[in-house]
Amino acid sequence: MKRNHQNIKILPKIYNRFIIIIVSLTLFALSCISPFEPKYKGEANLLVVEGSLIKGLKKQVINISSAASISKPEYIPIADCQVKVVDDSGNEFVFHEESQGKYVATINDALLTYNKQYKLVFRTPSDENYESGYQRLLETAPVDSVYYKREYHNNQKLNDNSIEGIQFYADLNAPDDASRYYKWQVEETWEVHANKKIIGVYDGNTVRVTLMPSDSLFFCWKTKPALGFYTSSTSNLSHNIIKNIPLNFTLSTADELIIKYCATIREFALNKDAYDYWHQKEVDLTESGQIYTTQPAQIKSNISNTSNPDEKVLGFFWVSSCSERHLFLENPFGKYPIAGNSCTTVSLYANNYGPDMEIPILKFITSLKNIPIPKPPVYIYFECNPFNGDCYYFIALTNDCIDCRLIPGYTAGTNHKPDFWE
Repeated sequence: MKRNHQNIKILPKIYNRFIIIIVSLTLFALSCISPFEPKYKGEANLLVVEGSLIKGLKKQVINISSAASISKPEYIPIADCQVKVVDDSGNEFVFHEESQGKYVATINDALLTYNKQYKLVFRTPSDENYESGYQRLLETAPVDSVYYKREYHNNQKLNDNSIEGIQFYADLNAPDDASRYYKWQVEETWEVHANKKIIGVYDGNTVRVTLMPSDSLFFCWKTKPALGFYTSSTSNLSHNIIKNIPLNFTLSTADELIIKYCATIREFALNKDAYDYWHQKEVDLTESGQIYTTQPAQIKSNISNTSNPDEKVLGFFWVSSCSERHLFLENPFGKYPIAGNSCTTVSLYANNYGPDMEIPILKFITSLKNIPIPKPPVYIYFECNPFNGDCYYFIALTNDCIDCRLIPGYTAGTNHKPDFWE
C-alpha cells in the first residue's frame, strides 16, 4: 500500500512537468513565426521559344525571348536572330524580324506538303545554334460541327452554379487512320457601334451636310484570341470521333455578346509529342488559381542547343494544318448596349435639315471665339429631343461618340468589316 501511495504522489509531478515543457515549446514556436521566403526564385535567362508552321494560315510566327526570374517577371524579346524552317528534303523557309523577338514568314500553302517533316533552326546574336526535332505535317479533318449552349457555371465565391453564359462546343469526326491527337483554339470577333452617326463634316474651310447619315465610323469590329486552348485525344477509342468537346465559356454580361458576335473555331491535328506538350499546358492552366492544385509538370521542349544539349530550353515548335468554322450569335441574352462613351460638343438649333444648313453651321463654327475647334475634319451629328421635338446640329469637339474606333476598351478595333462577316 505504501508503494502505491508513493506512485500516486510522483505521477502528478511528472505530468505537470510534461505540460510545462509542451506549453513552453509552443510559445517559443509561436514567437518565431515569420513569413516564408522560398530560396527558389526561378531560373533566369532561359531561352523561350513558341512557334509553329501551320498550313492554312497566311502568316507563320516564331517568338524568341528570354525567361525572367519569378521575383522579377518580364518579357525579354531576343532580337537579331537568324530564323528558318527546314523540311526533310532540304528546302528552307526564311523568317524575318517583324518586331523585337517576333519572326514571321508568309509561305505559299502549295509549298507545304502533307506528311513531310519540318524543323525549326535558328541562331542567336551570341552565335548559339538551336534546332527543334522534326514534326510531321498532318492533314486536319474539317471541323465536324460547332455549337453553343446557354449554361450556368460554378461560382466559387458563392459556392453555387450562378454564373450564366454561353458554353461553346465542337465535335470531331475524322477518319480512323488520321491523327488521334487534336488541339482547338478560338478567336472572338464582335461588332461595336458608335453612339451617333455622322451627318456632316467641317474641313476647315467649308461644311458639308448630307441627308443620309454616314456609317463610315459607326460600325467597328474587334478581334482577339479567346483565353485558353483545348486538347483532345482519341488514342484509346475505336473510332476517331468525339462529341461535345468543351471550348471557351463567355459570360452573359460580356459586352462582346450584346450586338453581334462570332467565334472562329480552329482545329489542328497534332503529332504525339506536340499533343503531350499542349495537353500538359492545358492541365496546368486549368488547375492554376484553384485552392488545391498539382505541382506544374516539367513540360519537355523539343528544342535544344546543338552544341550544348544539356541547356534547358522552354517552349515547343509544332507543325500542323488548320481547319476552321465560324459560329455567329446575335445578342443571345437580349441586352442593351450601355452608352458609356460621350463627346464634348457645341450645338446649333436646327431651323432646317439638310444641305441648306451648311452656311448657317459654317458661320456658327467660325463665330466660336473662346472655344477651341479641333484640327479638321470636325464631325457633325444631328439629334432631336424626344420630349419637346427640338432638333440640333452638334459639332463634335472630341470624336469619342461618333468614331467607334475610339470607344473606351475597344482600342485597336477597326471599321473595316472582316471578310467572313455575315
